[in-house]
This record gives sequence, structure tokens and C-alpha cells, in this order.
Amino acid sequence: MNDNNSITPRWIRLKEATQYAKIGKKRLIDLAQSGVIKGAQDQDNKRYDWIFDRLSIDAYREVQMSINEDREIARKILDSINNRSKR
Repeated sequence: MNDNNSITPRWIRLKEATQYAKIGKKRLIDLAQSGVIKGAQDQDNKRYDWIFDRLSIDAYREVQMSINEDREIARKILDSINNRSKR
């Protein structure tokens, strides 16, 4: 998406967003319509193609990673408690 002479766009079209985010088209549109990520149908495009804010996709993924980390920490705590109770 980026070489030394190009600018990384903040707003990306649906096809690029699916490749960037590794999320399906329908899911991306659902996330945008529910306000989880920024996205809308491009009013400046005759076909009203969907566009998405790359930074909001990054933020969405960051939240997912922190949730996974929190789950892993909770699992380790529960395992520790369970191991103590078995002694």
C-alpha cells in the first residue's frame, strides 16, 4: 500500500479495507453502520462505494488485542486458583 514516493491514505475503499483489516465486506459495513469503526458510502462517488477510516480500523483491532490479552490474564488467574484448590 505504501512505497517511498506514495502517501498512505487515511480513507480506503471497501476492497482495500477488507485486505487491510482481514475482515469480510459485510462485517466491515456492519461495524461502520453500528458506529464501531468510521465508514460511510462515499457521496462524491457516483456508485456510492463504501469508504473506511484506516485509523478507526486500527483502533478496532487494538481493542480486540487488549481484550484477548485480558482474557489470557484472566485464564491464567483462574488456572492458578484451580491448581491451588486441587492441592
